[in-house]
Amino acid sequence: MLSLPLFAFASPCFAQADPSPKNASAVVLEAFETHDIVMLGEIHWNKQEYEWLQSLIAKSEFADRVDDVVMEFGNSLYQKSVDRFVAGEAVPIEEVQRAWRNTLGLGDPPPIYGDLYKTVRKTNMRRHGKHQMRVLCGDPYIDWDKVKTKDDIGPFLGHRDQWYAQVVKDEVLAKHHRAFLIAGAGHFLRGQHPSAWATAPSYIEPELRRAGAKTFLIVAGTNAVKGYDDLDHRFDSWPAPSIALLNRNWVGDLSAMPVITGGTGEIQSALKLKDAADALLYLGPRDSLISVEPAREEVDSTRYGKELLRRMRILGFDLPLIPEGKVSPQFDRPEPSNGLPPSPAPPKTMDAPLPPRPPSR
Repeated sequence: MLSLPLFAFASPCFAQADPSPKNASAVVLEAFETHDIVMLGEIHWNKQEYEWLQSLIAKSEFADRVDDVVMEFGNSLYQKSVDRFVAGEAVPIEEVQRAWRNTLGLGDPPPIYGDLYKTVRKTNMRRHGKHQMRVLCGDPYIDWDKVKTKDDIGPFLGHRDQWYAQVVKDEVLAKHHRAFLIAGAGHFLRGQHPSAWATAPSYIEPELRRAGAKTFLIVAGTNAVKGYDDLDHRFDSWPAPSIALLNRNWVGDLSAMPVITGGTGEIQSALKLKDAADALLYLGPRDSLISVEPAREEVDSTRYGKELLRRMRILGFDLPLIPEGKVSPQFDRPEPSNGLPPSPAPPKTMDAPLPPRPPSR
């Protein structure tokens, strides 16, 4: 089946009157036949998405094609521990989990992120004598033990996308590797601002292309097309998960933000899906999507939980951080914003250069 020319869409003469959702794993595997970088703009904490990602990475065909998996939820300070772990060495989980627990993202990441690291490890261990995959940590090398003020965080927060791109250039492109990149959609969307505290447009993909990469961008989404109550029933017959190309069809003409935010994001954005990415990973109907929370016992009254609260308060947030430890709907109906406190101001040091990188741990 993979011999079929799925990527004929790269030609400007290719026309597709109606989208044809295809097996999601098959599309990714074939993308690597013509691209060295495949990017997934993920929906954070989504159960269905990470079940599919684990099944994809466990495939021998994926490991045959892919050298590196680059994670937003990965602190570069701990790259050495991650390398040893995914290579099958006996690394204590307390040591390696610092990579996904100590990123610049706020809160405790749910177990689906650590499970992906473990899936790479298990896949590598089944491939004795064969090509091994590496997990690359794409977040800057912040040492939270040394952070005392908001301004200590600023240079790292202000250079997240620049550092992610640098990791890919140094560890993937310079070595002529192929890599699967995973980060929140806001870091990859074409023409979008990567975060609420950023002022520059999308950085990562243009920078990789300037370095010579051939990129293919997939964004995860669902069937919400306007506001929260506007669900498009043309998706009803689509298998989940599946991937549809966005060139010259009705899916590509949809507004991008509602699809990737389940109808909870901005409705009036002029950005269309076809201008934001190459393909849509359809995860299923909006109301079927599940968000996985971290385990309550990992956070409640633990040293780690107290550390997370400290980080949030340094940044100016004072929010409850004890999760319910359960699954919940991925997208709840938006609540009126009246009376909510404003977001804290960003650090004043966002434009300051990154400090020298310390030795990897």
